[in-house]
Amino acid sequence: MESVEKRPTIKDVAAMAGVAKSTVSRYLNGKPVQEDSARRIRQAIAHYHYEANVFARLSAKQSNIIGIILPGFDSTVTPRVLTAMDKYLRTKDYTPLIINTEGDLELEVRSIGNLARMRVDGIIVVSTYLTAAHRQAVRDVQTPVVFMGQEFSDGISVLEDNLSAGEELGRYVAGRGLRAVGLLWVTEEDVAVGQRRREGVMRGLAAGGVTDVRVYQADFTYQTAYTVARQVLQQPDRPQILMCATDRIAYGAYKAVRELGLRVPQDISLTGFGGYDTNELLTPPLTSIRFDSETEACVCADTVLKMFRGEPVSKTQLIGYRFLEGGSVL
Repeated sequence: MESVEKRPTIKDVAAMAGVAKSTVSRYLNGKPVQEDSARRIRQAIAHYHYEANVFARLSAKQSNIIGIILPGFDSTVTPRVLTAMDKYLRTKDYTPLIINTEGDLELEVRSIGNLARMRVDGIIVVSTYLTAAHRQAVRDVQTPVVFMGQEFSDGISVLEDNLSAGEELGRYVAGRGLRAVGLLWVTEEDVAVGQRRREGVMRGLAAGGVTDVRVYQADFTYQTAYTVARQVLQQPDRPQILMCATDRIAYGAYKAVRELGLRVPQDISLTGFGGYDTNELLTPPLTSIRFDSETEACVCADTVLKMFRGEPVSKTQLIGYRFLEGGSVL
């Protein structure tokens, strides 16, 4: 029977380097050791091709692991967020541990406790909704927790400046002379988009003298947006413009416009929020707001590391945006 090669351990590395296992552990965790010891440890690691088991560090006082809880991978923004977080954490010698809840809020709440019990150094929750259960979960753990995307009144959050962004887009639409406005929006259960972003749009429209605003209920999915937009566009008194809560919702509206034989922006104007690169593939390109998701991700990672080190952080941090004028508004 063929023997299985024994995998080298931290004990093997320590023996070859002539140091204690605790010294090797300190070196692997980025803590200072004597230069001569560090040199011998590096040589032993190279000899054995040793790779530290990241999960074995979870029982240490510092794991160098940050837990990241996501509602799913189907968002256009999520890959950008994860890439930016991963790059930033790697520069700080940290490893992300990602949990995908697929929109299950109960699993999201449980994951906060589970990660804390695993003794990660911090937790980032990329959130869509916040509930009383979230608040209780954070109170029940000692681990630093940062919420991204939703304002957490009982703790720390990093979020997009939805109010200002919405107001700027609302002012722009009003300034184009459009007076009958429809909002293809999401439920107010989502505070950031359903409430704050919508409030900003309404403020901007009102500042420009627009009072005829109708709200049509959709959700974050492309299919629902298409269905609702198709119904709205067939109404005899349809609005002059559909302002969509996200670019994905606007994509559904584009499909409805095309299938009904209408034109953007001659028959109906459209706007969105997100500023996705794929907007340039639309005809005409979508007028939108692009939030700096990469910066938001890095700020989240930096904030949770500061909290772990006991450094002061701001309760709420707002991330900026950029207005992108496409050709989708008359």
